[in-house]
Amino acid sequence: MAGEIVKTEGTVLRIVPWSRTSHVVTWLTPDHGPVTTLVKGAVRPKSAFLGQYDLFYTCDLLYYARTSGGLHAIREVVPTSMREGLRGRWRETALAGYAADLVRELAPSGQEAREWHVFLSGFLDDLAVHGAGARCRMLIRLEMSLLRLAGLTPNFSGMDPAAEWTAFSIDRGRCGDGVRTVRLSPGTVAALRGVPGRGDDDAVRFLGLFLAYHLDRPADVRRSLVALLSGS
Repeated sequence: MAGEIVKTEGTVLRIVPWSRTSHVVTWLTPDHGPVTTLVKGAVRPKSAFLGQYDLFYTCDLLYYARTSGGLHAIREVVPTSMREGLRGRWRETALAGYAADLVRELAPSGQEAREWHVFLSGFLDDLAVHGAGARCRMLIRLEMSLLRLAGLTPNFSGMDPAAEWTAFSIDRGRCGDGVRTVRLSPGTVAALRGVPGRGDDDAVRFLGLFLAYHLDRPADVRRSLVALLSGS
């Protein structure tokens, strides 16, 4: 049974078919975290929802909250940011989809999601405008930011800036030896901290290992994304 009407803002993370004319849409909201809604009749010719939402849109939402779980029922959707720069640029769209998938998996519920929503909105805005030519750096920014929000930031405080490389324990998340140890150069750490340079490729490889260990993410999916982003 539908409960109170909730008014909030949401960014579209996923759209899947519910029937021939309806969609299930997952949003990231600043007040409630990930929210999944049913949009009945979404693709009917005279639907009020046609053109009002799509992947990576940010919209003002009104929905009927279900108190006993299940899908919330959408009442009204009004787009506020459509991010047209992502349309037709398939590499940027792939990176945006990867971002949405990570956020959908990791973002908390309730007010704790506000910082996640702010970050995702800004990231998608920048990707829509400035993505070309800086895709791998955008990937580094995305993954390091989400690790920070999830409380999993790698600790580089033990790095020796004068050394050619320093041992880093993937499993312990800090400098030193561990079950899974890699070698990090000062240039790689600088790239992970957002400083442009020659360490971008190594930073991307390091993050792949780190995410695979701590988030149990499928390595082949990310590997395909990196190959796609590295193309001209």
